[in-house]
Amino acid sequence: MPKRDVVVLGALAALCVVVGVLPAADPRRCADVVALLVHAGALLTAALGVRRHRPVVVRAWVAVLALVATGLGASALTVSGTHPSAARWGVVAVQVVALVLVPFVVRTLRRPLGEVRATWPDVLLTVGAGALLVVQVLAMLRAAGPTDPAVLLGTAADVVLAIVLLRILTTRQGMAPATALVLLAAGSLLAVAALVTARADLLTGERHLLQAVQCVAVVLLAAAATHPSMRLVGTPCAGGDLRGEGQRLLSVLPVFCAVPVLWVLGVLGVLPDVVVAVVAPSGYVLACAGVGLAALSVRRAERSAVRDPLTDLVNRRGLPGAAERLRQRLRGEDLHLCLVDLDDFKQINDTRGHAVGDALLVEVAGRLRGAVGPRGVVSRTGGDEFIVVAWTSPDDEEGPADLLLTALDAPFEFSGLPYQVSASIGIAPLRAGVAFDDALVDADVAMYAAKQAGKGRAQVYRPQLREKVLGGLVMQQELRSLLLQNGRPEEVGELVVVHQPIVDLGDDLVPRIVGVEALVRWNHPRSGLVMPDEFLPHAEAAGLGARLDEHVASRALADLARWDAQGLGELHVAVNLGVGSLHRHGMSRWITELAARHGIRPDRVHLEITEHEELPDDPRIAASLREVVAAGFRLDLDDFGIGYTSLSYVRRFPISTVKLDRSLTTLVTGEDTSLLQGISALCRALDMRILAEGVEHAEQIAPLRALGVHRAQGHWFGTAMAAEDVPGYVRRLGRTEDDELLTH
Repeated sequence: MPKRDVVVLGALAALCVVVGVLPAADPRRCADVVALLVHAGALLTAALGVRRHRPVVVRAWVAVLALVATGLGASALTVSGTHPSAARWGVVAVQVVALVLVPFVVRTLRRPLGEVRATWPDVLLTVGAGALLVVQVLAMLRAAGPTDPAVLLGTAADVVLAIVLLRILTTRQGMAPATALVLLAAGSLLAVAALVTARADLLTGERHLLQAVQCVAVVLLAAAATHPSMRLVGTPCAGGDLRGEGQRLLSVLPVFCAVPVLWVLGVLGVLPDVVVAVVAPSGYVLACAGVGLAALSVRRAERSAVRDPLTDLVNRRGLPGAAERLRQRLRGEDLHLCLVDLDDFKQINDTRGHAVGDALLVEVAGRLRGAVGPRGVVSRTGGDEFIVVAWTSPDDEEGPADLLLTALDAPFEFSGLPYQVSASIGIAPLRAGVAFDDALVDADVAMYAAKQAGKGRAQVYRPQLREKVLGGLVMQQELRSLLLQNGRPEEVGELVVVHQPIVDLGDDLVPRIVGVEALVRWNHPRSGLVMPDEFLPHAEAAGLGARLDEHVASRALADLARWDAQGLGELHVAVNLGVGSLHRHGMSRWITELAARHGIRPDRVHLEITEHEELPDDPRIAASLREVVAAGFRLDLDDFGIGYTSLSYVRRFPISTVKLDRSLTTLVTGEDTSLLQGISALCRALDMRILAEGVEHAEQIAPLRALGVHRAQGHWFGTAMAAEDVPGYVRRLGRTEDDELLTH
């Protein structure tokens, strides 16, 4: 606040003090003059503040200026002495004009969408405030007569102002400074009304105390006008924060204290006798309001404890009770518990943001609730997991799960974009006498089995599933110990990297080896040699896929560097990348650093993405793969033809080599090779090489060459072998240097 404004407001405050403590020589006359000066100074200061800060809601400050001007006019008439009743009507006029500010205050208190609306305890609180102010009505009518219009108008204004102020004090905190000053001014005007209630003679007799309080009100308004935050008065931004339930309840307690205070004042004769007759019902109404607020607060706390705030479904804590009520409503019929886990939902949060993810969860909740109807209960237990308890026919255990899967079949749409959501569902019976938590554990086991079977399906719990699922969890823990190197080899075994030869078919009768594919095996102390199909899904499920890929790549590049030192020539090595690696931040950086550490050129490293693992249409994955290719690495599409969206991958990613799955390679010796011819034509058009996997017979080689297949691997050329066996194999098979295919 500028220093000039501080000086002016200080002078006005000093004049307010003067009004209240004038000497007895002619106090009324002097008080009237000083009050006139205070009003004039406050009006000028407020007008300058409005002009300087240019408020957003100009009409609110026009009302403030009108209020101060009304007080100034009343003071001028009082000083002139031409209107004896000017003081009485001046007080009333100021309070009536103050009512004009009420709509702007209400607008300031407008609550954001989603906050709690006014409830019946608020109504009781308002009625209680009005009941207390009946004291003022009766007292003023008794002092001034029932026909005095000044009493009636002033009292009506006081009631409205008191209710608004009480509502603000009990619901809001942290308001803008200018808003707080305006509310303090309104409180000062109510203090004027309280003085009149206690001593009605102040309107006509010694009124300097009354004028002093009214001067304080206009000075507060002038101070509010000079503060920069005055620009926001009348807007929702100035209303502060909503108090919590407990704070709102505590803020009502001082109002309870007013009841005995008024009663004591009535007994002592300070207030009229009629006050005592009003105190009792007023206290009763306020007590009801307080109890109502407390009850509502407890009810909301109880509800929030058992409800999910996002979807308004029952949460994990409230589900057992809801399931028992459902059983009673269905008169003890059989129930089943369905554990619904959305597949790969994290990818939506990562690619589209949590706002879309939350909106999708709300829509999923609505569909699940609609699928089971009144014969089921839907709960969200956190994240992307739901639990549905529903009636089930004894002959159709999967009935509810089928309804749930069908409900999720149709794509969801947000901002014009479709989102397909699938779910894995575990089903377990929830019979009478069965503990809810036991049924939930069984459903959890079944849900994991459904995910292992391929996701997007339902699985009914069977006892034999437990061993299978628990075995997978044990495998995940052992993999974690193995990859984090905190487990002993005799307990968790070791990972072994082997290499399968890749040969160039070319035009020679004898194929030439040009590279190897690095494959991982798990030498387990109890299970023996575990193949990757058995443990890779568990590694990805445990979030260890990227770490496993890095481990294999590091071993493979170290082997390649050792072969270079042995003079084998420039073989290339192919390394598989799982979903975890493709989602990894900085994938290009770690593979580039790894190649540099072993002295391997990037063009000798082929990174394979597996076609049967569905990758999300994530622009970050595509950008990361383009960055890898730009660094010189090759990108191969593995298992082409058996998975999700082969053509989509070719379009989205910078593929250099397509590896035909063994199921397609077997067609080469059949009568109908049109599919293979089409794939060959597509690859030629897109300038991509073709590698055939699973070549097991010599008679497959010539047809593959005729179709334009460039390279091959399979048992006919050699099975996966240890790194130390590769040099001998290469020398036996023979190899030509400067292979043109490696630099394509």
